Amino acid sequence: MNSLVDNKIASPFSKGRQHQLKFQSILSEAAQLFNWQGSRATTLVDIAGSLKLTKTCVYYYVKTKEDLVYQCYVSSCDMWLEKARKANSLDANGVEKIVEMVRGHFNQYIDTLNGKAPHFAMLAEVTSLDLDHAEDIAQRWDEIFQLCCDMVGQGMDQGLIEKQDSAVVSSAIFSIIQWFPVWLNRTHAANPQPVIDAVLDVLLNGLAAERHQFAEIDFPDLSHLALDSFDRDVQNRMKREAFYRVGSIFFNQKGYKGTSLDEIASSLEVTKGAFYYHIKNKEELLYQCFNRTLDVERLLLDKAGSVQGSGVEKLELALRYLFNVQFSEDGPLIRYRALPSLDRQHRKQILKATSANSEQLGAYIRQGLEDKTLRDTDSTVAQYMLSGAVEASPDLVNKVADVDSQALSAAYFQLFMNGLAKRSV
Repeated sequence: MNSLVDNKIASPFSKGRQHQLKFQSILSEAAQLFNWQGSRATTLVDIAGSLKLTKTCVYYYVKTKEDLVYQCYVSSCDMWLEKARKANSLDANGVEKIVEMVRGHFNQYIDTLNGKAPHFAMLAEVTSLDLDHAEDIAQRWDEIFQLCCDMVGQGMDQGLIEKQDSAVVSSAIFSIIQWFPVWLNRTHAANPQPVIDAVLDVLLNGLAAERHQFAEIDFPDLSHLALDSFDRDVQNRMKREAFYRVGSIFFNQKGYKGTSLDEIASSLEVTKGAFYYHIKNKEELLYQCFNRTLDVERLLLDKAGSVQGSGVEKLELALRYLFNVQFSEDGPLIRYRALPSLDRQHRKQILKATSANSEQLGAYIRQGLEDKTLRDTDSTVAQYMLSGAVEASPDLVNKVADVDSQALSAAYFQLFMNGLAKRSV
């Protein structure tokens, strides 16, 4: 028999609950600001002001901004782990579990946009954390990733997913989920069902109208391509490009905060004075790394589009060219997760140029829809998904033992071309 004592509710008068609710509000507001403008440009005063709290009040919950970033990442990992565990515990096949996980993340972010759920930080600056915190987040992420690999492996054992490296397939799946906060907006949140239907359609069935066989391709050598942004003096151009390439490596691996200009100069065996002759400061270097990336992307997209082929053939070339350059001597390209570390004006310029490159990728999708080499699907959603896949592709270097761009790029984009559900040959 139930009693009044048995029917417990969370009391709003509980000091512990009030503390937890206020802490969760701080984490949500901080995550929103970190996602948009990066931790570098976000102060504890900004976060306190957004919540109409005093700075002292925020310090009651976290010791430093670095601690707050870490706590935001822990909260994000907890959410990701809960979604993965919930999906993996279903009485369902491997494909159905993966669909449930993707749908769960989509609905989570839609609720965030509609003000029904908190914001969660994108794990964009893990390398800027101190060593212990960074290792802790890496371990949490490994557990999440392994759960996805388990679901993929189950689908393969059941004959529902084509046999290949489960880590590669899982990386492709996570690229879809991790990119949601970048492109989903309040317009989508007002009518979300068609959007998630389009995402799941690509996830399950791919883009190609018929089962796509990936080609043996020759990857472009960028040293033979003229980069329009660097056409003044050949020697200075080569020096600057070396700074941009090495800068991209450091920013990708260590984040903006963790990157030292002294280290970059030392790695190129030049003096700091020689470095400053070409680069004004660290923010300018990051901006120019983005400019170089956009130039390279544009050249590769143009080269893919110059072939006399169908839409699906141009799309394959564009994706695999962009994938390959990350692991080639011409790479890497700067990761777009570093974008919030730019100042507002530079960020606006880069976003405009990025949209133009993404639109070019979309043009190959639309050509494929017109020539019937691609399935009838939402071209805009497909364009966003592929942009996210390209952005996330460098993460594969930590997931696979041997990076062979020819084979790995085909395996990675297999999901997007042919879908998760196994196609007949």
